Amino acid sequence: MKALTAALLVLVAACGQGRVILNVDVLSFLAASDSVKSFSVLGGIPQTDSTVSRQFFLPPGFGKSSVDSVTATAAAALICTGGGGNVRFDVFFSKTQGSVFTGTPYLTASSGPLVAGDSVSLLPPTSVSLADTVFNTDTLWVGIRARIATNVGPNMTGRLRLQDLHLRIALQDKLF
Repeated sequence: MKALTAALLVLVAACGQGRVILNVDVLSFLAASDSVKSFSVLGGIPQTDSTVSRQFFLPPGFGKSSVDSVTATAAAALICTGGGGNVRFDVFFSKTQGSVFTGTPYLTASSGPLVAGDSVSLLPPTSVSLADTVFNTDTLWVGIRARIATNVGPNMTGRLRLQDLHLRIALQDKLF
């Protein structure tokens, strides 16, 4: 925990007028098994979710600072090995575990129709959320959801691999 906090503090850089910018590689907080998910969903299922959520810690004092802006970027790859359907990739952030998958996702991207043999990149647009209070905290939850809808017929099988998930948080410095 101390090493993680120390590593995050190294990323903090002052940038004039009391602003602090923190770049966080959220993917590094996830286990390897969280970033690659295989799936097999019965054909004809209108919606099923595969989710993972994890807590991560920001440097102490974030609760005292005010967030100017947050930029989140993500990338995932999807391979359909059987059946067909659609997959939507969503990324959520929350102050509490219980509310991770409620509300509107911060990032979202859809695959479009897929059939066996398709391989697509899911690149949601960069999202800027001005002064979002969810980031005014020392601990934060990230939730990643694959929402799968299958075509009638054989099971849709494949895997989703999260390739990138970064946050750039700009805030008014009240850390010290």
